[in-house]
Amino acid sequence: MISRTYKVELPYGWESISWILAKPEKTLPFFPYFKEFKGEKVRFEVPRFIFKFGYEFTLDYGVQGNKAVYTFRGDRGILTITFEMKGRNLLVTASWSGFGEILMGKPLETFTRGIGEAIREFCSAAKCPVHMQERVENLTPELLVSMIKKTVLEVGRSFLLEGYSKDGSYFSIKVSNGILQELKIREDESESIVETEVPITALEKELLNGIPTGRSFRIRVSRD
Repeated sequence: MISRTYKVELPYGWESISWILAKPEKTLPFFPYFKEFKGEKVRFEVPRFIFKFGYEFTLDYGVQGNKAVYTFRGDRGILTITFEMKGRNLLVTASWSGFGEILMGKPLETFTRGIGEAIREFCSAAKCPVHMQERVENLTPELLVSMIKKTVLEVGRSFLLEGYSKDGSYFSIKVSNGILQELKIREDESESIVETEVPITALEKELLNGIPTGRSFRIRVSRD
């Protein structure tokens, strides 16, 4: 067996983290190497040299105290991901026992780091005070980033988030398969459209600086 661990500091309690982890169908698609989650089957593709090795698993999920475990069982081996809180730190440990074990050190490092950072982003979003389908006062780029990430947790990886202001200002954000693909802004008599390919977990406020701020917006979310 080969294992790697990544530590990420989080200013949140275990309750927030376990709430995120209890939604593997929402969080797994943002893990490195994720390919597909269909029915009870999860598929990852791990690049090695010029090849991509596919691994298909069934998933078991369990929680005990301040510890959660994802266990993936497949024909090529067993992948175990353990999440454990120690003080303010979340320890993410990935262990692999099976095919190509000797070559999995670097992929497991990338895997645990990507998982830890994704959990950090979603925990932050889960604390967003705004609920979907309501009016938002004094919208800011920072708040909008959290709203988008929270929408992923509540709706899924593909949706259209729109904001309408009484003065006619409007914006829309199109997310498809966890990627922000289009940002549309209308203010006064001008309109702009920005096409991007930014993963939601990497989304920063700078991309949204063109959003009209300091006003009230009615928010609407629809599945794409």
